Amino acid sequence: MCRARSFAVWSIVCSLFGCRDALDPVNSRPASLRPSMASATQLAESRFLVVFDRNGAPSDLGGRVSALGGVVDTHLENIGLAVVTGLTPAGAQELQSVPGIIAVEPDLILSAAADPEDLAIDPGESDATAVAVQSAAAAPTDASFYARQWNLRAIHADAAWSVGLVGDPDVRVAILDTGIDYLNDDLAGHVDLNRSTSLLTLSQNCTGTEPGRLTSSEDDTVRVRFPGRELFSDLHSHGTAVAALIASNARLLAGVTQRTTLFSVKVHDRFRSNCISVYLAGIVYAADHDADVIHLSIPLEFSKDSFPGIVAAVNRATSYAHRKGAVMVAAAGNDMADFDHDGTRFKFCSAVHVICVSATAPTSAAGLDGPWQNVDAIAPYTAFGRSTITVAGPGGMGTMGTATTVWLVCSGTTRVGGNPGPCRTGSRIWSSTGTSFGAAVTSGLAALLVSKLGKGQPDRIQAAIEHSADDLGEPGVDPYYGRGRINVARALGLIQ
Repeated sequence: MCRARSFAVWSIVCSLFGCRDALDPVNSRPASLRPSMASATQLAESRFLVVFDRNGAPSDLGGRVSALGGVVDTHLENIGLAVVTGLTPAGAQELQSVPGIIAVEPDLILSAAADPEDLAIDPGESDATAVAVQSAAAAPTDASFYARQWNLRAIHADAAWSVGLVGDPDVRVAILDTGIDYLNDDLAGHVDLNRSTSLLTLSQNCTGTEPGRLTSSEDDTVRVRFPGRELFSDLHSHGTAVAALIASNARLLAGVTQRTTLFSVKVHDRFRSNCISVYLAGIVYAADHDADVIHLSIPLEFSKDSFPGIVAAVNRATSYAHRKGAVMVAAAGNDMADFDHDGTRFKFCSAVHVICVSATAPTSAAGLDGPWQNVDAIAPYTAFGRSTITVAGPGGMGTMGTATTVWLVCSGTTRVGGNPGPCRTGSRIWSSTGTSFGAAVTSGLAALLVSKLGKGQPDRIQAAIEHSADDLGEPGVDPYYGRGRINVARALGLIQ
């Protein structure tokens, strides 16, 4: 990699999307269905990622950084990366010239701005808060709102439950997201409190500039508003919703599994925003704490031409987790990105060893409990491209109505400090759409396959997911479905 080019690209600051006039995605869908970019990106002030060559960090790194007025904030030795704060652009450029350093690039603040997954669709009925909840763990089909879960029936999860395939507590899924409400009725007993953590303490200068944003740390907000609660508590609801799609007690809503162990790696604040370096630290943390599956709910998108060092760092992190035996699953995104024709766009889905999941949805429904029409239609918002999409999963139909959305559980620690989260005070469930929800059930399937095929075999698990998918759209690899929509029953050998 050319060091001078790596630094010069970002220092020009035509910055990110401003230099992409000729790179609009090729998209056959109507312009009226094309949403705005689902992620926003800023440069973190005085915060840089330093990428080393294969020999690792120079022995005098700390002294060199200090002489330039900075501090080594975080050192991720396993992936050859450090986070340095306090440097000026000139200092960063000088550090770039040190032997053994292949890139010095600004840490990027990534945010899920205008993401439809943050928008709750009103259930339109009073039982959302007053429903009678199952008093004990029940069969998944006995969940109070299971009748609305077209998404789990579409992937034939119920066929696995009918023969007792509901997961294994020895299988661990790490969820990189906004945290988890570990006291939620559907999640109580599933969350490993010892492995779960908040990495928001690594977020110095990663707060962004959203209007009205508070300056206090989210960890402090948890301590003040919810004394006694773990710092990885979820102040948004996205992480809790994803977690319960993977494993649930099935009191309100069923999950793909019922006995899988979860742990939270809290990398998003309640605004679903943070620096890339924190996400990379989260992947390393999950891998080092024996995650069998790592679910990546990260609104990561930036220009790979502008930040080649960061691309290398992301690929190093996912390669490290793969070597440690973890299956990684990521959402394709809700911005209609065309991975095949927009060659500069980079997301976690683009990283090596990551299963990238697009979204499907019903075209219509008679009511909240169905029946649903054409549940395998492509969701109008999903990103796509043969080069990147691995498989598809049910994510919901966007603004077409609550009957075609995905139903999700709420965190009990939401609506604090200007939180823009989707759940009303007192609500137990919410309804939304997005590729994260199709990816979540894919992570649930990966957990079931680990329990069947064994740990430490990520390539074998991915192959099983791909080869068992229902081949939809164009035969073979389709730009929207990839290898097809996931099929839990076929993946587990219950049907041919």
